[in-house]
Amino acid sequence: MPEGRAVLDRALRIELPFPPKQLSPNARVHWREKAKVVARYREDCGWAGVAAWRNGKPYRDKPPINLQYPVRAAVTFVVPDRRRRDLDNLLAMLKPAWDGLCDAGVLAGDDSARFSVGEVKVEVLHQDAHVVVELRVLGGLCCLHRAVGAPDRG
Repeated sequence: MPEGRAVLDRALRIELPFPPKQLSPNARVHWREKAKVVARYREDCGWAGVAAWRNGKPYRDKPPINLQYPVRAAVTFVVPDRRRRDLDNLLAMLKPAWDGLCDAGVLAGDDSARFSVGEVKVEVLHQDAHVVVELRVLGGLCCLHRAVGAPDRG
């Protein structure tokens, strides 16, 4: 296999922090406050994606990734209580997460040609709220290419 390529033969499981309430489409937040929250959540999600891919391995052992093929995300919102939640609002709150995964080089893009959200569910577990995202390549096995502009540290 050429250098700078790896194979994704299973789902990439990423645990993201639960989106802050200021990201809800129903939130009435000043644009400047929301921009700060969006930037922070976007960065946190990008780092969570990189950490999930690296899985504790040093940088040189795994090339940076950039999923080049259509990817489907299965999303599970893990919540601590039984309150009813609107799935459309929960998904809208994840827009900065998808952008953060693109910024980090995990996804090539979040446009409709390269990315879609499949199954969405809410699980009630009595623990801290978080979001579990499983990224699967449509059509089976996929090669991952070095992100454009990524430094070669190998």
